[in-house]
Amino acid sequence: MKRAIRFDPLEALYVRSESLKDRDSHGAGWSAHAAILDRLAANQRVAISLGWTSCAIERAGAGRFGAWGIPPGDYQRARIPDWVSEND
Repeated sequence: MKRAIRFDPLEALYVRSESLKDRDSHGAGWSAHAAILDRLAANQRVAISLGWTSCAIERAGAGRFGAWGIPPGDYQRARIPDWVSEND
């Protein structure tokens, strides 16, 4: 019997990272940041498999990282959705 894999939403990962970055001395803040980058990369892979083009993970100034690309059939860049995978 396969069990569903549950993922925290990207927003929850952002909140966790931001709450840890200023008070962490043991690397938990970095691991939370790495989890965000992993999630963005996974979302980017899904987008590419669905026909998105020009995909990139970017950061504007000191703000949050985000995944962006051009959806199929469109010409304007858009934020890549936070797709959550589940195995049934």
